[in-house]
Amino acid sequence: MTWQKRSVALLKDKFGKRAFSTENAYRTLKTHSRVRGGYSRGSIHHLLSELCRDNTLIRLGRGLYSFPSDRHAVQVRTADSIGVSDKVVVQLLPGKLAEAAEMLRAKGIEFMITGPSALAKFHHYVARRLLHLIYVIKGSGELAVEVLRRNGLRVLLNPKCRDIESALDSFPEADLFIVREYSDLEGNIDGRALLERALVDSYFETTRRRIPYPEEDVARIFENVLRTEPISLTRLTRLADGRGIVSEMVTVFDALKFPTRKRRTLSRRSAHYAARFLSHVKSETAR
Repeated sequence: MTWQKRSVALLKDKFGKRAFSTENAYRTLKTHSRVRGGYSRGSIHHLLSELCRDNTLIRLGRGLYSFPSDRHAVQVRTADSIGVSDKVVVQLLPGKLAEAAEMLRAKGIEFMITGPSALAKFHHYVARRLLHLIYVIKGSGELAVEVLRRNGLRVLLNPKCRDIESALDSFPEADLFIVREYSDLEGNIDGRALLERALVDSYFETTRRRIPYPEEDVARIFENVLRTEPISLTRLTRLADGRGIVSEMVTVFDALKFPTRKRRTLSRRSAHYAARFLSHVKSETAR
């Protein structure tokens, strides 16, 4: 048996159908390998990438994996709760959101979970009820809404912020799904936004008051992400350009001590959005 097959067997035995992180894999293979001192981190990282390419593994998000189950991977939950702070843990995908993704995929609708929902592991706390943002390909919005409503979910199509607030007041106990149509879902991997896309969308949706989600919560998410995750600035700026907020994102990331080394020219309006967003950042984090 090759070391790759032996490693797969070890990971399957350890995690089964549960999700695991890159660090989980490092620890498991280092402890149980037959190589003195354990396999190197580089070898394990390469192995995980290869396993994703040949569909032996499913990549759920940055640094999170699972072996395929009999049902679709969107239903997979974390192997162990993902620690977000000393007091709080959250699941990778909130239950209703996982159900919604399965429904849309079953109907062949191209979609992308984005915004704060795609950044659940970086939240400081879990709200009693959640606001989920799902982008779909233009022209499929009405079908997406019909599918979700037929299965008992509360859904709005291309709403304004006041429409969302009204729905939240009318249905105080239910999660609310916001479906927006777009001609392109760049940064979409198997129905979930890449980290950079989720950050850009979270910033845009909250600073422009498109969703009634607190800017201060998104600011904290940004801080948590930058403390623990690698960011592709090339991808980030390309995605931000698609929303016309490159200068704002560069300003925010520079202020969060994540230097972009890119020039920025802010209009008065853009400077207002960036300054208001950064006002929620802890003073010791921002410059």
